[in-house]
Amino acid sequence: MRRSKRWVFGTLFGLILVAVSLGGIEFLSSFYVPAWPARAMNPREPALERPLATPFKNQPWLADPDNSWGMRDSERTLSKPAGVYRAVFVGDSFVDSRFTPLSLPAAVQQRMAPSQKVEAVNLGVGATDPRSYYYRIRDVAVEMQPDAVLLFIYAGNDFMQPNEGHSIWPRWVDESPGGALLGMVMPRTNWLVVNRLDLAAFFRSRSTAPANDEDMLYAAVMSPPEERLKRIVSYVKTYHRPDMSEEQLTEILSRGGNRFIDIARPQKEGEQEYLLDWMFGTLLSWEARDFGVAKSRADVKRVMGGAQVDATFSWIEATDRVLRRRNVPLVVFLVPMGSVDPQYVDFWKPWPRAYSWNYVCDEWTAQLAGALGKAGIRYVDLRPTLEGIPGTYRKMDGHWSQKGEALVADRVKAELDSLIDRRSIAKAK
Repeated sequence: MRRSKRWVFGTLFGLILVAVSLGGIEFLSSFYVPAWPARAMNPREPALERPLATPFKNQPWLADPDNSWGMRDSERTLSKPAGVYRAVFVGDSFVDSRFTPLSLPAAVQQRMAPSQKVEAVNLGVGATDPRSYYYRIRDVAVEMQPDAVLLFIYAGNDFMQPNEGHSIWPRWVDESPGGALLGMVMPRTNWLVVNRLDLAAFFRSRSTAPANDEDMLYAAVMSPPEERLKRIVSYVKTYHRPDMSEEQLTEILSRGGNRFIDIARPQKEGEQEYLLDWMFGTLLSWEARDFGVAKSRADVKRVMGGAQVDATFSWIEATDRVLRRRNVPLVVFLVPMGSVDPQYVDFWKPWPRAYSWNYVCDEWTAQLAGALGKAGIRYVDLRPTLEGIPGTYRKMDGHWSQKGEALVADRVKAELDSLIDRRSIAKAK
C-alpha cells in the first residue's frame, strides 16, 4: 500500500513539476515574442523600422515599416469597424508586394470609391505557402469578421510537395502555431523555437553570405566592366558553390552578354532591378545540375507528374470548408509565372533549364484551375489579365512590376465589386 501511495504521489508531483516548468517556459517566452496575432502569422519579428541598404535607396518604399501585426499595412483591429466591408487578402510576397510603392491590398483600396466603405486588409507574408495560408485564415482571418477572403496562389512556389497535402495531424513544431502540437499548448514557445532555430522556409532559404550581402553585390555590380563579372563569380564561389570552378560559374553567369549582372545597374528607363543573394541559388540549382527538365507544357507530365496539384488543392479545399461554415465567401486568385510577359521570356532565353520551371508551373496552374472549378470553389485566373503584355513582371525577382500590379489591382477591384453587389442583392431579398 505504501509503495502504491508513493508511486501515485511521485507521479502526481512529477506531472505538477512538468506543468509548472512548461508554464514557466511559456511565461518567459512571452518577453521575447511578438503579441498575438503577429506570432500566429509570421515567424519573423515585426520590423517597425526597416533601414535601406545602399542599392535600395532610390526606392524608399522598400523600407516601409510593418504594423504591429508584422504586415505591410496600416494598423488594424480584430473587430470590424461598423458599416465597413472587410476583405482580407492572404498570400505571400505577391500580396505584400515590397517591390512596388503599394501592397496589392493598398492598391485595390485606392481604387475603391469612398462611398463603398471597403477595408482591404493585408495578411500577405513572404516565403509562406498554402499550409500557412490555411492556418492564417483559420486562426486569424476568421476572427476579424471578414466579409470576404481573397486567397492568392502563386504558381512559382506555392505548389506543395506530394506528401504535404492537408492533414488533421499537426506537426511537432511549425511556423504556424495552429499546425503544431507545441503551438497548441505553448504558442509563444513554438514561435521562439521556429525563430531562433531558423525552422521556417524563409530562414532556410538564406545562404551563408554576410549580413551586408546586398551592399557587397551592389558594389560588384557598380564596379568597372573588366572587374564586374570576376567579382560576382568570386562571391558566388565563396558563398554558394565552392564545388564549382570559376570557369563553370563564369560561363553560366556571363550568358546573354552579362545580362544577369548588368540588368541590376541603374537604368534610365523602367523599374530598378536588383541582384540579390538568393537568386544565385535559384539559377544554379537548375543550370549547374544535370537532370531531366520539361521542354514544353506538354512535357510536364512525363517529367514532374501532377501530385503537387492534388496536395495544393487539398489545402485550398480545407480553407474553403472553414470559411463556408462561417458563410464567408472565398475567392482564389491564381497568379501566373512571368512567362505571360514577353520581355520576361526574352530575358531568360540564355538559361533554358531555369526557364523550364515556367512550363511546369503553367501546366500545374491549369490543372489546379480545373480542380477548383470542379469543386465549385470560386477562382479567378489572372493569366488572361496579364498575358502578352510586356513589362508586367520584374525579370530578376519575378514579382509584378508596378504596371503588372496595376492591372491585377483593377481585376481584383472588379471581383470585389461583384462580391459587394451580390451581398447587397442578397440583403435586399
